[in-house]
Amino acid sequence: MTARCQFFLSQGLAPSTRRVYLSAQRRYAQFCRQEGRLGLGGALVPADEQSLMRFAALLADNLHHSSIKVYLSAVRSLHIDNGLPDPLVNCLQLQRLLRGIKRVQGSSPPSRLPITVDLLQIIQRSLDLRVYDHVMLWAACCLGFFGFLRAGEFTTNSPFDPSIHLAVSDIQADALVDPTCFQVHIKSSKTDPFRVGCVIYVGRGNSSICPVAALGNFLSLRGPPPGPLFCFADGRPLTRQRLSSMVQSILHSAGYHGSYSGHSFRIGAATTAAARGVPDHLIKTLGRWSSDAYQRYIRTPVGVLTQVSSQLV
Repeated sequence: MTARCQFFLSQGLAPSTRRVYLSAQRRYAQFCRQEGRLGLGGALVPADEQSLMRFAALLADNLHHSSIKVYLSAVRSLHIDNGLPDPLVNCLQLQRLLRGIKRVQGSSPPSRLPITVDLLQIIQRSLDLRVYDHVMLWAACCLGFFGFLRAGEFTTNSPFDPSIHLAVSDIQADALVDPTCFQVHIKSSKTDPFRVGCVIYVGRGNSSICPVAALGNFLSLRGPPPGPLFCFADGRPLTRQRLSSMVQSILHSAGYHGSYSGHSFRIGAATTAAARGVPDHLIKTLGRWSSDAYQRYIRTPVGVLTQVSSQLV
């Protein structure tokens, strides 16, 4: 294979996907060594269905069934990289084994809880909005919630790249004085591997929680220096991990225990929109969902479910 073909082949997967696959492929290589399934010099031997079934069963001791599917996809990718046939084709026993693992493990409850308007108010009250880092965090929380954003779309989790990550130049107000909305250019996302990009809009809120005010205050303090949009006073970027730990620390201190992450803002936005009667098609548009997958983000309170009984008589 020519170097140019090799280059384009390597570009067929997003860097983030390759990083995830690399860990799984190392685990598969370890499995192959234990099984004596490596060729001369450690070369990869095409996988058969029985070996993939043993690999999946081994993984089931420590991994969720959804993660096992990712590991098998990584094995498939490894075969493609090495010019070998797709090992997952027509593996009917493997498919049934995976269903068996899923049945035995059961469906896990949602691990990430939604951050709703009530929790946003708690975060806001916990911050000192005279401190730059707190102003920055509050603006990020508001943009994540009102923009229905994925955590990776407004945090910086690798060396800053202006062609991928959110920057000051990607935020535009509709007016220099007293703006009513901000236009935000999202250059890259999980569902946009070719980086076509998209534009979202966030408008004024009807309470003390206003994304336009939060972003405007932050931008006036941050100024135009290049780099990630959301960064601390010392220049460090706001990462997904740092956002999650700060938000979780605030909510736990306020007595709200459970797992909260940067993605909780997107879940909370969908949940709140559904509770407020926002039409399904608008929720899909705001969250940029191309299917009905948004429905799994909506968390219906128990009180709403129990009220249905009285509505039936």
